[in-house]
Amino acid sequence: MKPIGHTILRYDEVSSTNTLLVADTARLENHGLVVVARHQTAGRGRLGRRWVSLPGRQLQFSLVLHPPLPRERVGLVSLVVGLAVGRFLRDGLGLSPRLKWPNDVFLNGRKVCGVLVEMRQGAGGAPRLVVGIGINCLGSPEEFPPEVRALLTTLAHESGAEVDLEAVLQGILAQLQQAFLALGAGEAALLLEAWEGLAEMKGRRLRYPTPEGIMAGTALELTPEGHLLIETAAGGRHIHLSGELEWLD
Repeated sequence: MKPIGHTILRYDEVSSTNTLLVADTARLENHGLVVVARHQTAGRGRLGRRWVSLPGRQLQFSLVLHPPLPRERVGLVSLVVGLAVGRFLRDGLGLSPRLKWPNDVFLNGRKVCGVLVEMRQGAGGAPRLVVGIGINCLGSPEEFPPEVRALLTTLAHESGAEVDLEAVLQGILAQLQQAFLALGAGEAALLLEAWEGLAEMKGRRLRYPTPEGIMAGTALELTPEGHLLIETAAGGRHIHLSGELEWLD
């Protein structure tokens, strides 16, 4: 299997780097292929949200991954991607990132990186993942629209220094390659433990959606599949598969 980042396609402007990959069957078969864009006119986030694109100020890229996992555990890749970004920010830039389930990355309580994972079927029905990563690198939070300004931050703002977008890209790709090799070597439990260490979520109170409505509980740990185990207010246990979480402390 080729290393992640073996080929990098660069564009000045696209609708969405994820869209370029999910719509191309040939590219979906190319594990490790990366597409980078300076600007996205229709970038997408999780749960149908719009990605706010600031040309030249963010690192916006997508890559193809062929997970070495059974289908029921493919969701682990989403957490591994967030972990790889967090590790680079910590080890490469000396920052103190915090992960939010399943894959958002925060600095000082503000979001600095979002991840969107989309799955398609490849040859023989094998899962093919397209992972979109957007990182706010340059400038300050004041450059974002007023409605999201208080929620977002940038690497430059948090580090107090200029940031080299290419160095960030290469650093994250290297962390992704290392983590993906560990995943293929059967080290999923160690990766989940590392993720929990950067998330610091155990014991935190939260609200979560269910078919019966919004419920409250306390975060416990991750399941082996990467789902979030929650202790309910009534003392039971709930396995959270998807949906937005509201952290209360």
